[in-house]
Amino acid sequence: MAAYFDFLSKILFDTFVFLVFLMAIYNVKFSQIAKRLPPLLLLTLPVSLIATVTDSMLIFTLITYIYCFVFYSLVFRYPPMKIITGYAITLIIMTILNLIQMVVIMQFTDNPFTNTSTYITEAMAFIIAILLYKFGHMDKLYDALIVKNQVSRNIILAVFALMVSMVLYQRISPKDFMNIFMTFLFIVILILILYSGMYKNYMSLRESRKQLQSYEQYLPIIEDLIDQVRMRQHDYNNELQAISMLPISYTDYDSLAAALSNELDTSCNDHVIKNSYLLRINMKLIAGFLFSKMNLAQEHNINLDIDVKNSTLTSKAAEFELLDVMSILVDNAFDATEDGGMIKVIIDSDGKTTTVETFNAGSQLTAEMRKNFFAKGYSTKPLKDGAYSRGIGLYKLKQLTSKYHGEILLDNQTVDGQNCIHFVVSI
Repeated sequence: MAAYFDFLSKILFDTFVFLVFLMAIYNVKFSQIAKRLPPLLLLTLPVSLIATVTDSMLIFTLITYIYCFVFYSLVFRYPPMKIITGYAITLIIMTILNLIQMVVIMQFTDNPFTNTSTYITEAMAFIIAILLYKFGHMDKLYDALIVKNQVSRNIILAVFALMVSMVLYQRISPKDFMNIFMTFLFIVILILILYSGMYKNYMSLRESRKQLQSYEQYLPIIEDLIDQVRMRQHDYNNELQAISMLPISYTDYDSLAAALSNELDTSCNDHVIKNSYLLRINMKLIAGFLFSKMNLAQEHNINLDIDVKNSTLTSKAAEFELLDVMSILVDNAFDATEDGGMIKVIIDSDGKTTTVETFNAGSQLTAEMRKNFFAKGYSTKPLKDGAYSRGIGLYKLKQLTSKYHGEILLDNQTVDGQNCIHFVVSI
């Protein structure tokens, strides 16, 4: 009977320690799951009974893993893969903590497996679990390692599978534990080395794919501009010939000046000729993007003023990343500008970084708005149904700028007597 209660207390304690870790990882409050716990804790009774009557540690360990999966699935009600990945991270953290504590305890005693040492280890684990739950931001760690990164998720699952296999094998052959442990460490290190190489290739491939998508989207636009300029050159030659004939058609100075002024105004205001300077920009993705926005502005009767002060753009960021920065700023300006409005874009480069400035009509920014502008999910853009869209553009802009140690400035400026929202990004 004493053995039964020993197992029961051990299982209950481990269950609660893992529960606190998982609550931290999933960012779940205790009040959200409190009502589910009492009936589910009854599962510990048959598990403790099996631990008491069975002589096979392998069977007991298998039942324990099954119990953990069922228990936490019923408590959190998440998909199986989310339960497994959360449990895997918890088990890895617990193992690392136990190893550290064991090394520390061995400094004071030759036998780290006494009851006193075990109680100290378990108490420390529980305290660390509570601290991580309160202050550790474990949900962000889970999001970074599992949700956003497939490679690290696979590494964690592989290490978890090895740990479970090692524990199960140790239950069969307890005497070979040290050999098993060393083999486990070797395999884990090998996996990390292999996956680090795979991760670099994965990131390189992902960037290449993004760049290819950008080229597929904007190169046809710049090619269209080139074709239009070529076609316009033929018309331009005819216009020059017509201008050369004006003195024959108009003999007095005033009529000749008026006709000449009219011809020049027509040529200078031509949409294609006016924007052909974009072809001098060394980054063709940027040129294609700007020309597409010029066409969009013309469709919506928006006065889009683009001033490219230096056609040779340089940046630490890749061209498609600089395009992302520019598209976020310009798209935001378009979203905030009604038909007939004004947008001004200034692009410059000092040989090391590229600076993009945008001006568009907007309200006076408060300190609270400045603080929230770059927060994930914050947006002031109304949707048709009256709701608000989830803003991720400026959040992504901040991430890209921080990645290359760039700068962002947000303030209000007055342009032609109109209050404008002014962005400056150097990257």
